[in-house]
Amino acid sequence: MCILFVASIFVAVAALPGASSGRRTPAAIVFPPWISGDEAVGRSIAAGHLVLRSGRSGFIVIVATDGQAAPTHRPDGAILVVALAGLDGCLDARVTDPAA
Repeated sequence: MCILFVASIFVAVAALPGASSGRRTPAAIVFPPWISGDEAVGRSIAAGHLVLRSGRSGFIVIVATDGQAAPTHRPDGAILVVALAGLDGCLDARVTDPAA
């Protein structure tokens, strides 16, 4: 019985989330619609984000995070910062290649 208890503790500890793997994950920074795409990208870069591309609309900027769910700070004028997990089709750019 004691061995089973100790084994279950090891299993529980192994299941705990570990430190960030350093893998970058995408997030979307949403600006107001009246901000141009160039200005949105510029503000994201000025805030220190690694810009990957524009989103579905010009006022959405896709950035890489450092393994967090979303960046810890918003650029000036940004309305929202959203992790793209599960939202890729909603905020990301459309695929225009018919073969895709």
